[in-house]
Amino acid sequence: MSTGELAVVGMGIVAPGISGPEGALAPLGEAAPGWFRAEVALPGRGYRRLPDACKYLLAASRLAVSDAGDRFSKTERNHRAAAVAINNTGAALLEELDYTIMREGAEELSPSSSPFIAMSSFASRLSMEHGITGFNLTVNSPFTAGLEALRIAARAVAAGRARAVLVGAVEEALSPSQSTGPGSEAGAAVLHCEPAVEGNARYGTCGVRGAFLAPDAAGDAAAVLGPLVGDDPPGRIDAVLDDSAVGTAAARWLDRLADKREVVIVPAPAQAGCLAPLQRVMGLFAQQHTAPTRRAVLAASAQGTLAFAELTVVPRTAIGVDGEEALAV
Repeated sequence: MSTGELAVVGMGIVAPGISGPEGALAPLGEAAPGWFRAEVALPGRGYRRLPDACKYLLAASRLAVSDAGDRFSKTERNHRAAAVAINNTGAALLEELDYTIMREGAEELSPSSSPFIAMSSFASRLSMEHGITGFNLTVNSPFTAGLEALRIAARAVAAGRARAVLVGAVEEALSPSQSTGPGSEAGAAVLHCEPAVEGNARYGTCGVRGAFLAPDAAGDAAAVLGPLVGDDPPGRIDAVLDDSAVGTAAARWLDRLADKREVVIVPAPAQAGCLAPLQRVMGLFAQQHTAPTRRAVLAASAQGTLAFAELTVVPRTAIGVDGEEALAV
């Protein structure tokens, strides 16, 4: 089921080893200590004691809003919205809070971090940052949550619930006791999205479709993936897949397209999180083209959820000092 299209007018990413949207197709680097400098990304008071994942999200959102000029601030507060995808975000923090309660008692919990025991607090803090009073919501679907956040945003825009939506994915590395291996993500990516009205899509437009492939029926992938991808797939499909039965079946099905389409398989550890698919969307939108170009990102979870984001990347426009758009040169 498709829920319409969104225009992407601003982008921001904060992730180890990636300097901006133009580098978002590169693999995430290792989240080594000190890779993120909060005092640079978030100058001012009120940020120092926030959880790291919240800092990533706020920093990426500032970049996305700034990238779009003053469009977000010109939107009425009750027509601003946020849809934030998380998987591992807060897991290490919750472990730390639990240990604090067990060792020292609940009275020793930090007043800055304890509200984030509710996972919805990350989207709520984003709304506070940008004066959002329309709505904010959190999407937790394993692996596909970032693309599903785009789908939900498109539905809300189509229904008139919002005219500007910050769609983001944020992750924080799992603790050593929680991780079963390397590869858990850290960082955030945010897209500033608006209704897809002709002429307002600075980077392009996107629509997202979803489906479900039962892990015990992965051998019948064609019956699910065929309708999901459609009869005329885009010229390039980036597929973010793990080595589960569902991910393996999706990779095999995509092999049949490889002689007619460019298929890029992006391996992802099972515990990676939901950042990589939205990061790929951003990276594809950041590419330069001289004519509208169709691209796509497919994500599949071990649990069976599938999400397919179809993009139309347009020739780049730039935001001028007066907020108007012009073709970039």
